[in-house]
Amino acid sequence: MIRNTITITVHKNKFDFNFGMGFLGETLSRLDIDIEGLMNGVSKNPFKFIPIIMYESAKYGFTRKGEEFTHTLYDFMDYIDADGGIQAKSVLKFLEAFTNSMITDVPKEESTGKKIKAPKKK
Repeated sequence: MIRNTITITVHKNKFDFNFGMGFLGETLSRLDIDIEGLMNGVSKNPFKFIPIIMYESAKYGFTRKGEEFTHTLYDFMDYIDADGGIQAKSVLKFLEAFTNSMITDVPKEESTGKKIKAPKKK
């Protein structure tokens, strides 16, 4: 299994959600926004953006395997509602994995090698 994949059951439907560059690039292109816009969208309107991200992630997984994806975005909205809404365990598990994928393996800023000393107290 790919490291950036998690299997979650959303209202009796098991999905392999994919993360990483491919999924993220496709999603940003489809939505015509940048990563900051996506994260702001999730923050400002999770009811719109979370189902979209989940849908795109699951769809990307099917596409990678060469399988037909028959679910619609509306299906995902219905599945989430049926699971208990935006606070459903399936959604929270997805968001945790999505967030982790966004911060894992991000290069750390290189140090200049200079250490800054705290000013001495007088």
